[in-house]
Amino acid sequence: MLGALFILIWAAFVLSKSPSGGYAPGTVSCPKGVKSFIREGSTISNEEKDWIKERHKVTDRALAEFLRSVNMTDFDVDEFMTKNSSSSVNIAVSVSGGGYRSMLTGAGQVAALDNRTQDASEVGLGGILQSSTYFAGLSGGAWLVGSLTMQDFASVDQIVFEDPDDLWNLTETRQLPNTTSLWKVIFPAIRLDADGVLSHINNWKNGIESDLDKKNAAGFQTTITDAWGRALAFQLFPKGKDNHGAATTWSDIRDLNAFKNHEMPFPILVSLARQPDSIFYSLNSTVVEANPFEMGSFDTDLNTFVDIKYLGTNLVDGKSNGTCVGGYDNSGFIIGTSSSLFNQFLNTLVCKECKLVGKPFDYVLKPILKRFLLRISSDKDDVAVVNPNPFYHSSYGKDNNITTDESLVLFDGGLGGETIPLSNLMTTERKLDAVFAFDNANWPNGSSLVDAYSRQFVDKGESTVCPYVPDVTSFTQQNLTAKPTFFGCDAKNLTELTKDGVVPPLVIYLANRPYEYLSNTSTFQMSYTDQEKKAMIQNGFDITSRLNGTIDEEYRACIGCAVIRREQERLGQKQTDQCKKCFQRYCWDGTISRVNTTNYSPPVNFTNSGLTNRSMDVPTLKINESPKSSFSIFSLFRI
Repeated sequence: MLGALFILIWAAFVLSKSPSGGYAPGTVSCPKGVKSFIREGSTISNEEKDWIKERHKVTDRALAEFLRSVNMTDFDVDEFMTKNSSSSVNIAVSVSGGGYRSMLTGAGQVAALDNRTQDASEVGLGGILQSSTYFAGLSGGAWLVGSLTMQDFASVDQIVFEDPDDLWNLTETRQLPNTTSLWKVIFPAIRLDADGVLSHINNWKNGIESDLDKKNAAGFQTTITDAWGRALAFQLFPKGKDNHGAATTWSDIRDLNAFKNHEMPFPILVSLARQPDSIFYSLNSTVVEANPFEMGSFDTDLNTFVDIKYLGTNLVDGKSNGTCVGGYDNSGFIIGTSSSLFNQFLNTLVCKECKLVGKPFDYVLKPILKRFLLRISSDKDDVAVVNPNPFYHSSYGKDNNITTDESLVLFDGGLGGETIPLSNLMTTERKLDAVFAFDNANWPNGSSLVDAYSRQFVDKGESTVCPYVPDVTSFTQQNLTAKPTFFGCDAKNLTELTKDGVVPPLVIYLANRPYEYLSNTSTFQMSYTDQEKKAMIQNGFDITSRLNGTIDEEYRACIGCAVIRREQERLGQKQTDQCKKCFQRYCWDGTISRVNTTNYSPPVNFTNSGLTNRSMDVPTLKINESPKSSFSIFSLFRI
């Protein structure tokens, strides 16, 4: 098994396509017959359409298998699949930001959807991942999506248990920042020496420094995000022949066997674009996605996509000067762009309650670091810079300063508030039927889903379709973050939100919460022991599986009812009695909680199925204890 896995991972990483053979972009031949490298963002690309058409042949079979396995009563799977032969059920999986907390919790959540995970098809939702069309992530969620994808869509089991390359090693000596002698970072900070500060990243001398030097020498600007992305690659990708993906590009996904054979969902990473000469971001910031074929945005102000393989090419309204560039879309750089948190990590060192070295030295050191942070922010060194701007003078954008600047400035995809990447998925262009929305904030309150809903009403969200959701108070009052909750359960109630005939998808919302481990760790926790890592993954599995199916024996059938709902409505089919009862249990009923906030204390602890202000009533796992549920994914990890 290990030998086969090694061959699989090695094969994935010999596909390196950077023309320089390393991190630096280089000159390539321009594709023949291409008049413009950009297109209008009014639809998905022809390449994506063709790929999705073939993917649906795979997902149709996988969905039928899943539906047969979940004990749906009075429901004929074969009859349903035959009647919907003119269209396929379109499912997406979306993993929120939240640093390693989200990556690890998300890994467990995704493992529970994957029929390759031991027993996931019996006690989890194994088969849903195989039935899904799209797989999106931002920030920490992007690390998960990117790591699995770039290894030919390896399973979480393979990465964590069978992995011969020691990936996802987040122990203290392997964490991104080198925290030994951290006080030494103060000297380059005083000199405003960014390279000196970056030298405190682990593996700086193992290739990261030279990679950035080579990119600069090739004539391309680098920022902290280049270093951040390369540092992440040392944790997320095997060493291979190119030192943890130094020459591996995001467009290389096109050549992976799992992608060519449509055996994986379509991966998408999400960032935000920053207006020139601005350091502000909001819900109205432009959402930019990177998929295997393109980078771009459906947002009306940009409304443009470019072939991601040719990032770095000098374009004016999509036209090149005859010289093309390849290798700019380094996979680590693209993943790092979605999670430009290095500046925020440094900010945690200077917050009031944060201990840097200790009193009285912190009184001196923190102001110096703050000065350094302000400097790199004003110099745009704390973000990702794509220069030249692939959207320069795009004729498709509306009133957009982004297209008038020679550089495209991108930053962490969740900083605008929508921490689950939904608005670029739930579009009229992609016509989704169901979305699994994993909210891996440390203590989720539904705000990310509220922001996704709100964004469809701002100018830039013109093509977004999202079902009704309550306010954050109602989320906690009604236990909507403590158990799986469905939104948009009845299409006939969504007519005012329907755009161009596209009904908002049914959203299956699953929020981070403790079952067997307190998974509410900080976004800026940079190291996890091996046992902590596996406990986080275990708890993520519990979230998706409802504690291995022990809380509701019909839960898997209820998920089946949810994913087929839109297609049933299109076909005019009535729900079975079982599905009706499922929806009574899991659908938000549309009510808003009215709370007198004067004497109101929101619930802060969990039971197996809800929230409480009483003591925690779940079997919380402590390190070195074994989980208490009937099935444990830990058994795969041999703790």
